[in-house]
Amino acid sequence: MNESISIKKGVDIQASLVLEKLKTALMGVERVVSSRSTLPILNNVLIKADKEGVEIEATDLEVGVKFFLGGKVEQEGIVTVPGKTLISLVNNLHGDTVTLTGKNNVLTVVCGETKASLNGMPADDYPVIPQVEGGKQVKIKIETLGEILAAVDFAASRDESRPILTGVYFLSRGGKVTLAATDSYRLAEVIADVNLGEEFDVVIPNRTLQEVRRIMGETGEVELKVGDNQVMFVFSNASLVSRIIEGEYPNYKQIIPQAHTLSAEFDIQELADALKTASIFSLEGSNSVKLNVRSEGEIEVSSESSQLGNFVAKIPAKVEGEASEITFNARYVLDGLNSFDTVKCRMELGGKTAPGLFRPADVEGRLYIVMPLRS
Repeated sequence: MNESISIKKGVDIQASLVLEKLKTALMGVERVVSSRSTLPILNNVLIKADKEGVEIEATDLEVGVKFFLGGKVEQEGIVTVPGKTLISLVNNLHGDTVTLTGKNNVLTVVCGETKASLNGMPADDYPVIPQVEGGKQVKIKIETLGEILAAVDFAASRDESRPILTGVYFLSRGGKVTLAATDSYRLAEVIADVNLGEEFDVVIPNRTLQEVRRIMGETGEVELKVGDNQVMFVFSNASLVSRIIEGEYPNYKQIIPQAHTLSAEFDIQELADALKTASIFSLEGSNSVKLNVRSEGEIEVSSESSQLGNFVAKIPAKVEGEASEITFNARYVLDGLNSFDTVKCRMELGGKTAPGLFRPADVEGRLYIVMPLRS
């Protein structure tokens, strides 16, 4: 984009865009646009047009997103308008192209026989989305990034009292990429044979990574730029900048069990179905479900409630070692099972008070740990 455009009140802007591209861009910035900020300007999206095309920007001061749309620009300029209103309007438009005309902080949107005007705010009040210069710069396939994020991000904490756990640990070292996430009740880790050519470790807010997954396509490459306190993802038609969570990520390796007294291999779908049903009868609020792994080759899944009744199901399993009984939060176990893309899973136990370790069968570099509940 041409950064020499003057930003001043009342500057004109006129551009024609493919409607579907505008819808995609607004969908990509929707969750970044604030609706409750103490800074009213953050409720807006910024629309910038120059000879290279049109750019849509949004930021909440923690995450900033830009989409480049191309388009036919008749008049260069810049305007900001309420994001939620623009998104709702554009999502209900029908046609091939849409024309945006801005003057005196008012944006007129024309699509076919539909015309609307939105009152905006001066663009010079809008925060500048920073760029990450220098630092480590690497490229990774979008398919690979999507796979490794999906393997761990669900386990990150939502409790802001420990900010470091609300992020995903991202390590590039020795020709491998390691991602880990934990909320202190469960832990997910993936180690992939991906040589990024640079070594670094960083904790990226999980919210940021959720936005990355929403805006990235299905194929291609993404450039990852890691600075001192910010990280940037650059796609073919968009970019996202976010702060890095400061602090040292916990040494989670020390909680990974190094030994077990029992292992059981089972069909993931069979256990998942049993857990879903058992959770209906579990103690209210605890979601607790008991697994009784028997040496003769079965896992008994049970739960009970004084009000609702009780549930018992048995699924076949290949069991090695001593019989064991353990109680888990059913939802936590289900989250891990749902993240595996294999038919079979292996569970390793070391007693009713030791963490349970789950691995997808015949897959290296994946593990999921769940802390047991007190019976």
